[in-house]
Amino acid sequence: LKLSGIGIVGKIRAICPEQEIFVDMKTIDGPEREATLMRACRPDYYSMLACATDKAVKKVLDVARLTSSKVVFDLQSLDNPVERCLRLHELGVTHICIHKNSDCGEDLMAGLKDYLPIRSKTPLSIFVAGGIGLESLSELQGILQPTGVIIGGAILNAADVGEAAKQFRQKAD
Repeated sequence: LKLSGIGIVGKIRAICPEQEIFVDMKTIDGPEREATLMRACRPDYYSMLACATDKAVKKVLDVARLTSSKVVFDLQSLDNPVERCLRLHELGVTHICIHKNSDCGEDLMAGLKDYLPIRSKTPLSIFVAGGIGLESLSELQGILQPTGVIIGGAILNAADVGEAAKQFRQKAD
């Protein structure tokens, strides 16, 4: 997105018209401007950092309601993710992303432990990102029952990007 601009969303949609598109914007400030950009390119989902102010959250949700896009609130680096999720739900948020920081080390489940109560304490739809490999995908699905799993480095850093993406798709299905 940063290299190609929002026009890349339309190009991806033309190649894969049946696939949902997630744009990892991580909006934090300029919420109306950023949400208006997303309104223009119409991804299925885009992200906003959950640490944004309640006012910014409301502004983005207001713009998102004008399209069919859904905003996914990234919980990365929050001190109390469960409390924030409860507040986000009060504000009208429906989707969150449990995002394991890279500084949590290689143990994916240890990095996610503070987020596990979200499943039982909120009705929010959960996405998961950060350090996910083929071997951890099934474990994540069993524990969190996520709506979506965002795979970045495991595909982008693979020797054969296309083959890696196919393997993740097959495992996820």
